[in-house]
Amino acid sequence: MSNLSFQGDKTIWGVVFSLFTLSILVVYSTAGISYLFNHISKIFLGLICMYFIHNLKFKYFARIGLLLFWISIFLLLCVLFFGININGASRWLSVGGQQFQPSDIAKLAIIMYLCRQISKYRLKIKKLKGLFLYLLLPASTICLLVLPNNFSTSALIFSNVLLLLFLSNIDLKHISLIVLSSIFISLSIYLSTKYSNLENLFPRSQTWVNRIDSFFDEKDDKLNKDYQVTQALIAVKKGGILGLGPGKSVQRDLLPYSYSDFIFAIMIEEYGLFIGAILPILLYLILLYRSIIIYLKTESVFGSLLAVSLVFSLVIQAFVNMLVAVNILPVTGQTLPLISMGGTSILFTCFSIGVVLSISRDSNDREYDKE
Repeated sequence: MSNLSFQGDKTIWGVVFSLFTLSILVVYSTAGISYLFNHISKIFLGLICMYFIHNLKFKYFARIGLLLFWISIFLLLCVLFFGININGASRWLSVGGQQFQPSDIAKLAIIMYLCRQISKYRLKIKKLKGLFLYLLLPASTICLLVLPNNFSTSALIFSNVLLLLFLSNIDLKHISLIVLSSIFISLSIYLSTKYSNLENLFPRSQTWVNRIDSFFDEKDDKLNKDYQVTQALIAVKKGGILGLGPGKSVQRDLLPYSYSDFIFAIMIEEYGLFIGAILPILLYLILLYRSIIIYLKTESVFGSLLAVSLVFSLVIQAFVNMLVAVNILPVTGQTLPLISMGGTSILFTCFSIGVVLSISRDSNDREYDKE
């Protein structure tokens, strides 16, 4: 144990351990002792993965990203034809008795792959043809494969793509065209589902429409809108400023997925506004701030883009989860990174942070960009 060396950005290490500590406390309260040990074991495996990854030179992640990109396409195709249906969504595959979501791999893979493409073809992507061929085509492929059963994840991947385009100094006219096209496609899916039937093409489309209509329809009784949101808001109301106290949640037995999708509401109920809400928000913002510092200090184009985009992906997912819990966004099914109970999601989140730590350790290394 004495030979362990935690390199890279020390603040990021501190944020990770703080969020995992909070995770253990809340998962114990929401899921019970029977699930706690399993959760701790997954956190331990995630930390081992993060430690191993952060010791690698970040130049290797370009090749790993290329490999993961093609693996994720294959797995996403498998989900479309052989996916396990849970709660009306076919997002999971089962290997050796263990279930996982290939979209977790795809989120990581597409970021690593696009950073590689931007670094290698930084001059060609300035033109619309190169932009489409090297960036938009692979990104669109992943988004379209994820979309049928997971609209929110597809949207989050798209937001990561927009960030990379902006940081790569792509012409704002091109970015605006991409945004307008995505809005047009989204509205087309919404209107087509609402007034016809798209369930053969998008099995979850009716669920998307119902959630959006419920969210914006002020005429409906709040108690009849969405059971999960209603129970989450009750938890937030009960928590108030100081909270009910650790392990004293009432809503955990009434709120579905209180240990994952809606864990933020239980955090507020038990720990109150300051510890349950403001503290994790600050921790995520610190994580984002440190990634921006790494981005500015890193000489490698590949490394700098990869560091900030991976953390942005985690932080934007976290804020989407929290905004859903307080009814500012429609229900999405996104978990709270580093806090929600999970399996492969914890592993891939730790993988991502390990990559960022590797980049922060070797921020002066431009070896990849010279290849």
